Amino acid sequence: MVRDMSNDFPPPQQNPQVTPQGHPQPGPPNNPQPGLPTYPGPSQDPAYAYGPMAPQRMPGSVRAARIVLWVLAGLVIIGSIGIAATGDSETAGAAVGVNFLLMVAAGLAFRFPKGGGGLRVACIVLMALHALSALAGAAGGNPGGLVPLLGAIAVIILLAQGTAGAWFNRPRP
Repeated sequence: MVRDMSNDFPPPQQNPQVTPQGHPQPGPPNNPQPGLPTYPGPSQDPAYAYGPMAPQRMPGSVRAARIVLWVLAGLVIIGSIGIAATGDSETAGAAVGVNFLLMVAAGLAFRFPKGGGGLRVACIVLMALHALSALAGAAGGNPGGLVPLLGAIAVIILLAQGTAGAWFNRPRP
């Protein structure tokens, strides 16, 4: 006995997105399997069309941290050149050596526009270590250690803000 099963399943539904003239209307794409319901998801729901918005411009705190790093590095270089011009090259070399962490962080500041969470953490750690060395220098009677100490604290505060975190952790293409 052969049974006719053609009437056991309902006929496929017509595409509700097509008008009587046959022109498709904007909306979710056709369901790849007729007869199954369509579920809106991130690719179909217009509310999720663009995903979370990442900052498009570098926040002011990150720009300010870059400027502080570059100004401090410039002061170290100019001061070292001035000290070396007086004939005391050993002291000039010591000034650059003591501020080596600052110089590395100032070099990393050129990469701030590209972002990356490790870059932010590296600069915060470098500036924390630099603040400790500047504090030790100031405690040892070197009044020149106060400017790098205050600059390092400023950079740490600027990079620890939430807007800086959002900038460095944003999705990149």
